[in-house]
Amino acid sequence: MTSVRGTVEAIFAAGVSAALTFSYIIFVGRSLGPVEYADFSAALSLIYLFAIALSPITPTLSRIVAAFATRGDLAAIRGVRRDVIRRASIWLGALTVAGLAASPLLARALKFSSPTTFFLSIATAALFTVLSIDRGVLQGLMQFRPYNISIIIESSVRCFGAVILFALFGKSTNGALMSYVGAVVIAEAALALRLRREQRGAEVVSADWKQVSRLAFPLFGLMICVAVFQNADMLAVKRWLPAGESGLYGAATMLAKGVGVLWVPLYVLAGPTLAALHESQRPLLGTVLKLEAWFLALAGVPVLIYSMLPDTILRLLYGEAFIGAAPLLLPLAGLSILTHSALLLVQLLITVGDFRFLRIYALMCAAQVAGLAFFHESTGQILTVLYVCQSAVLLAVAARVFLDHSKSRHQREA
Repeated sequence: MTSVRGTVEAIFAAGVSAALTFSYIIFVGRSLGPVEYADFSAALSLIYLFAIALSPITPTLSRIVAAFATRGDLAAIRGVRRDVIRRASIWLGALTVAGLAASPLLARALKFSSPTTFFLSIATAALFTVLSIDRGVLQGLMQFRPYNISIIIESSVRCFGAVILFALFGKSTNGALMSYVGAVVIAEAALALRLRREQRGAEVVSADWKQVSRLAFPLFGLMICVAVFQNADMLAVKRWLPAGESGLYGAATMLAKGVGVLWVPLYVLAGPTLAALHESQRPLLGTVLKLEAWFLALAGVPVLIYSMLPDTILRLLYGEAFIGAAPLLLPLAGLSILTHSALLLVQLLITVGDFRFLRIYALMCAAQVAGLAFFHESTGQILTVLYVCQSAVLLAVAARVFLDHSKSRHQREA
């Protein structure tokens, strides 16, 4: 499969998945109304917060498997998948139990109407992490078509499952989250069966945990920061602003995250592609800039629409009750572009093993949390905090990439 064809297929699959995901989010919003939608959007932010924080295993596996595949070491690929799933299951099981125990207390702190909502969010994030492991293996093997099918299966089951559950048991936040849980379970079962069938009878070599941890630990630090960047604002709004206003902010946030959906297929391609180029001692910057250009071109479409027709979009998608969210669409979409642009550039630094960028991520993450703790009287204050911190990250990352890493590590050492 050519790189252009692979990119187009990945973007198409992401577009279909995004449409189904938006349909799910909008259907739930129109069904629940602004006040109860505050619970749902905060629950989604919790899912994204934990899923993103726990997600580094996906790019870690993608890069490691891509290197093994380049060398033809199939036994090592099977072994690293087996060992990672075993260890992850233990830790994720513990996280789920802890989430169940803490759900009454934390649900009250975040003003959820039910502890079950908080627990379902944690359980969904844990299950999604298992799914991410197998998706990381597919990415590393360059099996992008099965990966694309997987995300379409997940988004389809989540969307239509919510419709069925609402029809059978009534409209509720917990019913919408149960559909999310079911979608993740079905998607993971399909991938697990596929990989088990393909790898049946192959030799197994235990994972080199030094190699895994050397890449995974920095990525965990990065993705924890990204999780905070992308979701702390929604939790701050839920904590400090009225429920109706929180619901409006949640609706705008969910639509703005659509810009990030366009970034996902490029991110999926970036990890294994850059790892293979680096393994072959070839330059990386041109590939990263091409992916960045793809992202900005794609993201420009929804941003233009949000800037021209925000009232119409909210009225058509969510209904008249959500029209107050219109002024938030464009600034939140701009934030999504800042966050994801920096993350694409960071892929080059990760590939060459330069993790100095983590310092600026950690510093600005702490600054954002502190800023939200002090400045949360209005959505304007919250957005200002986000723009200051995340603009600083993008500028610092861009400077690091262009000043120090315009060539591959091998060329610099020559």
